[in-house]
Amino acid sequence: MKIAINGMGRIGRLLCKLLASSRHEIIAVNDVMTKDNLAYLLTYDSIYNQFFLGKNEIAATRDGFQLNGRNVKVFSEPNPLALPWKELGIDVVIDCSGKFLTHELLKQHLTAGAKRVLLSTTGAAGVPLFIRGYNDSIISHNYDILSSGGCMTNCTVLLLDHLIKNFGIDSLHINVIHSFTSRQSLVDGPHKDFRRGRAATSSVIPVKIDLDQTLEKFFPSLQSKVATVSTRVPINCGALVDIHAQLQKPVSSDSVNELFRKLSHSQLKGLLEVNEAPIASTDIICNAHSAIVDSTLTHVLGNHLKLSAWFDDQFAFTNRLIEIVELM
Repeated sequence: MKIAINGMGRIGRLLCKLLASSRHEIIAVNDVMTKDNLAYLLTYDSIYNQFFLGKNEIAATRDGFQLNGRNVKVFSEPNPLALPWKELGIDVVIDCSGKFLTHELLKQHLTAGAKRVLLSTTGAAGVPLFIRGYNDSIISHNYDILSSGGCMTNCTVLLLDHLIKNFGIDSLHINVIHSFTSRQSLVDGPHKDFRRGRAATSSVIPVKIDLDQTLEKFFPSLQSKVATVSTRVPINCGALVDIHAQLQKPVSSDSVNELFRKLSHSQLKGLLEVNEAPIASTDIICNAHSAIVDSTLTHVLGNHLKLSAWFDDQFAFTNRLIEIVELM
C-alpha cells in the first residue's frame, strides 16, 4: 500500500519509522517543519533512539528525505486540497496533525486523490471509530474515512468491554496517569484551562479529558455512570490507567486477574498483557500492547474493584495504527 502521513509530530515520526520495516511504502509526508529538520528528528529521538539505533538509514534529499534507500517526498502545505495525493497514487493518508477532526475536513484528502483516510485520534461525530480487539472485525472497504481512537481509548475499551460482560458495572471512575504532552507548557503561561498552562516538568497536573464521552458511546450501559480525568506527570513517555469500578457482581482479585490472563492468551493476544512483577513506567517503553494489566495492583473491596494497566502512549498506539491500515 502507498501511504502518506499528514503531521509529523511524535506519532507521525514514530509511524514513519515503524512503517519503514513493513511491506507498505511511505510515499510522502506533510508537515510545517523543513525537510532537514524532519530528517534530523527522524534520526535522533529522545525516547526511542536506542530502539531504532542502526535500524533505519535517514538522509535529507532535494525534495524530502531518504529512508532505507527509498525516497519520501516532504510537503509543507496547510491546505490538504493542494496536496498531490492523486498524482502520487496514495492509497491511505494517515492524518496525525490533530487539526482535521471532522468528516468534512478529512474528506479533503479524498478530494485531493487519496483512496482512504485514517485519523490517528478520536474524531468528531460522523467519523467511524474502530478499536483493535473490540470492533475492528467490521472494518471493510466501505469505509473511506475512519478513526483509530487514541492511546487512552485503546487501553480502556479493551478492559471495560470484558469487565461489563463478566461482572457488570454500576459506576466508574478512571484516572489516566500520563506523561506530559506537546500541548502543555514547559514554563508557566496562559491557557483557558489554568492548570494546563503550568510548567509540565515541574508539577503533577490534573487535566480535563473527554474519554468519558467516548466510553459512553461504546457502552450505553455506562451512560451518566463514568467520570474520567488525566493526571499529567513529569515523565516524557508512559502511562498508567487506574480504574475504580463498582461492579454488579462480587469478585476477587484473583478472578479478575485470571480473566485477563486468559484473554491475553486468546482473543486479545498481542493487544493485552498481564504483568506479575513490581515494575515502573520506564519498564513498559517500547511495549506494543494496548493494555498491560498489573496484577500486583489489582484490589477488591466488596464489589469495588481497583484495576491498573500500563501502556506506552506512543509506541503501542502507533502499532495499532499500522494494524488498522492492514485491515483497511
